[in-house]
Amino acid sequence: MTSGYLLRNVADVPQALVEQHRVLRSQGRVVCLDTTPPPRNVLRPFIRFHLHVMIPLMGRVITGSSAAYTYLPDSTEAFHSAENIADRLRAVGLREVGFARRMLGTMAIHWGAK
Repeated sequence: MTSGYLLRNVADVPQALVEQHRVLRSQGRVVCLDTTPPPRNVLRPFIRFHLHVMIPLMGRVITGSSAAYTYLPDSTEAFHSAENIADRLRAVGLREVGFARRMLGTMAIHWGAK
């Protein structure tokens, strides 16, 4: 089962993961891509500048509106950390859980097996 940007758009992340686990076939795998707050490191101020200034600016220039491009950075920083999502995958009973950060740590690919 794969999903992209699903978890950040559901009202109840734990329940969504319970449901994914429930419908997953025996020996099945879950792989999901989602945003994650940038890690706290030396690059964080630059990443935040890009998220909160450059992305809305590019959105306004290209589409004439920056609203959607302001929502994305705010919701990314307010979303669960990659570590938290991995913990939640384990909590619903998935094994072999792991994740890889991409895009300077603002995206994470998670996986687990039933």
